[in-house]
Amino acid sequence: MKLDVVNLTKELVSYKSESLLTNVPVTRHVMGILKGLGFQVEQLRYVDKNGVNKLSIVARLGCGRGGLTLMSHDDVVPAKQEEGWKQDPYQVRQAGGRLYGRGVCDMKGPLAATLCAAARFKAADLKQPVFIVVTSDEEIQARGAWEIVNRSKLFRDASSGYGLICEPTKLGVVYAHKGSMSIRATASGRAAHTSTLKGKNANLDMIPFLVEMKKINDLVLTSKRYRNDEFTPPHSEWSIGINDHNMATNIYPVTSTCTINYRPMPGTSIEGLIERTKKAAKKHNIKVEVTRPGEPVYTDPTSAFVATSLKVSGTRKARTVPYGTDGLAYRVKMDNLVVLGPGDIAQAHIVDEWVEVDQLRKGVKLYERFIDHVCVLGKD
Repeated sequence: MKLDVVNLTKELVSYKSESLLTNVPVTRHVMGILKGLGFQVEQLRYVDKNGVNKLSIVARLGCGRGGLTLMSHDDVVPAKQEEGWKQDPYQVRQAGGRLYGRGVCDMKGPLAATLCAAARFKAADLKQPVFIVVTSDEEIQARGAWEIVNRSKLFRDASSGYGLICEPTKLGVVYAHKGSMSIRATASGRAAHTSTLKGKNANLDMIPFLVEMKKINDLVLTSKRYRNDEFTPPHSEWSIGINDHNMATNIYPVTSTCTINYRPMPGTSIEGLIERTKKAAKKHNIKVEVTRPGEPVYTDPTSAFVATSLKVSGTRKARTVPYGTDGLAYRVKMDNLVVLGPGDIAQAHIVDEWVEVDQLRKGVKLYERFIDHVCVLGKD
């Protein structure tokens, strides 16, 4: 099957697979391509908390375990033309050597590049298998990746091999990224007209809690304990959001909500910060929910796999990035992971998201070289 990365990117983008919507149609389209290429495909379905059907897949070409796994996701962040897009976000516009559209960079373009690279090979060519992973809900706490880690038989076979997370890195090798942690703190009040003095303002419990959260933010931005100089910036913010959901100032707010997001770095422990937050919440009668989608990804930059990735990609030095990927789930079972893909993450999630066509074509060639090196030649 002959595939063109530009045409395939356009096809994939045409499916409006925003994270709050279903990704099943676009994933079925990908499944059809993979089956046409001779891949065995494993489906992992689930229904998300909003009752929406989701689908992640793991596919294998060849036999056995290990080999090389190319990892992508097919959900995208929302986009509306009225936000300022020059065209329908789900109809790709090609101009000036670029593709414009929601997901061309993050990450339906890189996904298309993996499929086009795989199309060059037959199972009979391979000494080791090629796996392709496509997840749902990467943009929402990596739910699809966790389904794969917890349920997939094929991923169990893949986990002893090498993993390329194909997020955009401008084709540079990334050996580490931050993890993810979020907290939702809720204070409760009692409704009444403020003139009666008979209500309870939920914000009054939240205010002293926020003071403590400010202290934690100051701590994580200054303490060496939460610093990692391999990253730029070397600290992560204790990012605080607040909302009392109140529609009018003459009504006592019944609910006050504080959301906190933090990206822990390799080598740091945040257990003490979580306990400190819980203690402050208990003191001020606030309910706290902690969600931890995953820990940081870290592959030793002196490891054989990073050295191989640098050699195959023609990159001089591996680096870190401050954002996260599905790797925060994969790392539980797979030791050899790097992030390596076409495009620039700075173009992701923006109005008129774009990717250079040249990056996508180079991505195809790079993934072909990886498959050839690891799976055809059987090299480390």
